Amino acid sequence: MKLLWQVTVHHHRRRRAWRAALVSYLTVHAWILYVAAASPGPQSCPSVCSCSNQFSKVVCTRRGLAEVPPGIPSNTRYLNLMENNIQMIQADTFRHLHHLEVLQLGRNAIRQIEVGAFNGLASLNTLELFDNWLTVIPAGPSTAGAVVEEQPHREHPLVRLQPGALLMRLDLGELKKLEYISEGAFEGLYNLKYLNLGCATLRTCPT
Repeated sequence: MKLLWQVTVHHHRRRRAWRAALVSYLTVHAWILYVAAASPGPQSCPSVCSCSNQFSKVVCTRRGLAEVPPGIPSNTRYLNLMENNIQMIQADTFRHLHHLEVLQLGRNAIRQIEVGAFNGLASLNTLELFDNWLTVIPAGPSTAGAVVEEQPHREHPLVRLQPGALLMRLDLGELKKLEYISEGAFEGLYNLKYLNLGCATLRTCPT
């Protein structure tokens, strides 16, 4: 009888140990799956661009691009899209680029920048739009932004950035078709230190 009791106790202990080990294994496995799901996927460089510095620098110049290429790595800090044929910047194009500091869009054919085109760019400090075909820089609340070619009184500013945006340099030089800048066009850009409007044929400029 005593031997049977000992065997039974030993069996129960083994079952408890097995259950504890199973629970531990399932917990660790679930955590691994959670981390894998929460982590960003492997970075890759768009085929039309060249990437360096672990994808933090992306250069897509002189590629004949008609739009911003998809798949810009999320950890990009420097993005050069100059000297292409981009005509419009769509809303949320750069939403995933939270670390982007420099965005170069000069020497394209940009006519329109949609509302929310610069959403998500909380770290941006340099924006270059020189030598494009923009005709109007409208005004409006700093929480909604757009440049619209044929609606000079539409209530939107040029840049939509998150509150406390770090933008320090804004280059709008050589916009030879630029004719109109509304009052408040640059409202909310409290850290701006450099603004270039050279070679614009302005009819009206805010005072």
